[in-house]
Amino acid sequence: MSYKVEVDFAPMYECIASLNAFLYKQNHNAMDAGKLWVREVQEQFAPVQLQRMREIITIAEDFSLAPYIWTCPGERTVSGFLKWFDELTTGELYEISGRFGQSVPSNLAELRSAAIEILRVWDAGYFSRIDPQILEGLQQEADARKDMLTGGNDMEVYEQATAGMRLYPAGQLKQVILIPHYHPRPLVTSAFYDEYVFTSYSCDVLPPEEGRPAPALLRLTRALSDETRLYILRLLTGKQLNFTEIVKLVGLSKSTIHYHLIALRAAGLVIVHYNGKSISYSLRLEALTELPHQIGTYLES
Repeated sequence: MSYKVEVDFAPMYECIASLNAFLYKQNHNAMDAGKLWVREVQEQFAPVQLQRMREIITIAEDFSLAPYIWTCPGERTVSGFLKWFDELTTGELYEISGRFGQSVPSNLAELRSAAIEILRVWDAGYFSRIDPQILEGLQQEADARKDMLTGGNDMEVYEQATAGMRLYPAGQLKQVILIPHYHPRPLVTSAFYDEYVFTSYSCDVLPPEEGRPAPALLRLTRALSDETRLYILRLLTGKQLNFTEIVKLVGLSKSTIHYHLIALRAAGLVIVHYNGKSISYSLRLEALTELPHQIGTYLES
């Protein structure tokens, strides 16, 4: 049984994405924005505010607001969503979580209050002042991606948007919600539920500085400039390997292989095959065949 893809966007999604990008230290080295952006944003907040953000993120763990944002029937700006979210009864909070099969913490109402608190602080101190072209560009991307859906090409649209994530129909999966994001670029993140998957994918909505290469070209050339990553691509040519097999064949630590696979995924050089709980990797030839054209276009521009 196949699944259906829906493309969705609202400013509230990007607010959450930017906050997570800022707070999750383990992703800072992999993000295009990097630690410099983190340091610049950090200066906009008092130490007590930063500490409170970190405490609440730790408490929330893997609890996702994406199902709530998707469910919200009204205005999904930061203020509009938080007003609706704050007015939900405890029963409604649990009903929405239960609908998605989300693991529901016993302190959900308290968690809601804490989330609203830090999101308002984050919006006032950072998100409300971002370049409006970011949100405009993400909305345009979502609209364009919606137009690509023809009713029978959902898997292909998903793989193209995520630059290589191939999600196979499995179990109870019925619907996938694709959400473009900017701040965590080039990372792609997914929240999996029984019948739903929410996937946030990378989108370069702001043009590069005059004369500078596009971010996608930089990711591709950087990924190919490393001997280990080239070796991994050679291993993945014509076959699928899981993470454990790649670690064994390359002979490096799991953390090192994980780092290299992030770079290869960001460049769109590998297909990540998601089949239920099984994940494997193979070479994505499209990225290599597009490289000469991308370089030529840049040099001649």
